[in-house]
Amino acid sequence: MKALMLKDYYTIARQMKKFLILILFFACVPGYSMSSFAIIYASMLPITALAYDERSKWNTLAAMMPYSRSSIVMSKYVLGYISIGMTAIISVIAQIAVNLYKHTNFEVEGIVFIVVVICIALLLQSFTLPFIFRFGVEKGRLAFSALIAVAALGGMAFGKKLAALLKFEKPNIALIGIILIVSAIIINIVSIIISEKIYKVN
Repeated sequence: MKALMLKDYYTIARQMKKFLILILFFACVPGYSMSSFAIIYASMLPITALAYDERSKWNTLAAMMPYSRSSIVMSKYVLGYISIGMTAIISVIAQIAVNLYKHTNFEVEGIVFIVVVICIALLLQSFTLPFIFRFGVEKGRLAFSALIAVAALGGMAFGKKLAALLKFEKPNIALIGIILIVSAIIINIVSIIISEKIYKVN
């Protein structure tokens, strides 16, 4: 799978350089609202890699090579995990640097917010990739856009309630974080299993 990861890296290297600059720009904006956008955007990098694969007929070539279909599917998920994780780390480091420069206190609540956004990004990826493996990149992107729209509407509808929950005592905040993390892990596992079965059908 390492070779597949390197293939994806070299394929989208130019986009990743632009993306890194974008992340640094958003991460340096005070607050975590722009950083959250960068983290969500990071979950789209596997879609970019799949678009190049589809355009170059990579799946046909891969069928003649000694790669298991499970490894091919997992490489896209791992690409997303690495992208999301690195973006979150860069965002936190940048925010700490900004706080040190401005001599302001670093808010621990920001870490909680980042964890929530990471879970949302993982959930978006887990829902989108099976659609792409089944219907192709274009329809998969439509599904991704629809999920973002639903998430945005949900945030508008329940944002105040979520904010109220986050103002509760630390045990409640920890419980919410644990529920989100466990849900993201379980749904991603299910998503991987579905994607592998779908990919084998194609």
